[in-house]
Amino acid sequence: MMYQFNTGGRSLNQFPGGGLGCLLFTVLLFVGGYYLLQGLYDLLLWAAPALLVLALIIDWRVFPDTIKSWLRSLETNPLSALISLALAVLVFPFFSLYIFLKAIGYRKMEQFRRQFGEAGAPRTKEEDFVEFEELESTPKHTHSEETELKPPPAKPEIQRPGKDQNPYDTFFN
Repeated sequence: MMYQFNTGGRSLNQFPGGGLGCLLFTVLLFVGGYYLLQGLYDLLLWAAPALLVLALIIDWRVFPDTIKSWLRSLETNPLSALISLALAVLVFPFFSLYIFLKAIGYRKMEQFRRQFGEAGAPRTKEEDFVEFEELESTPKHTHSEETELKPPPAKPEIQRPGKDQNPYDTFFN
């Protein structure tokens, strides 16, 4: 038995207003997104200096690492590096948020390294060499064994039945 729901004469996947309603909804979505991003931009523009100072306090290595990364990309792909620099200048508030979040990430990674004792810690001279024992080993096969040809195994002779015997008679007995 099938159940049918009354939705007022239209199917459930239709958008109210048809194509014009979809167009109107899309325009409203873009306008709302624009105002949301503009508000976020204004808020971050006001907070950008504080975010940069906090990033400097949290982990100062973010700034040289970002510059080194940009210089490396300038050497490998200059057009991409110049575009990324232009975007960093044009959307400076978002770039300052990126730097701030990167500093927080650096600090969190440093905490993980300390917590789990990562092998990236500097080694002492005593840890440079590890004691080991040299074992003598002999190869399994020598070169002379590989070059010697072994004769193929002898095939057993198959007895052929005579003309009056059927070779398939013995299969079903």
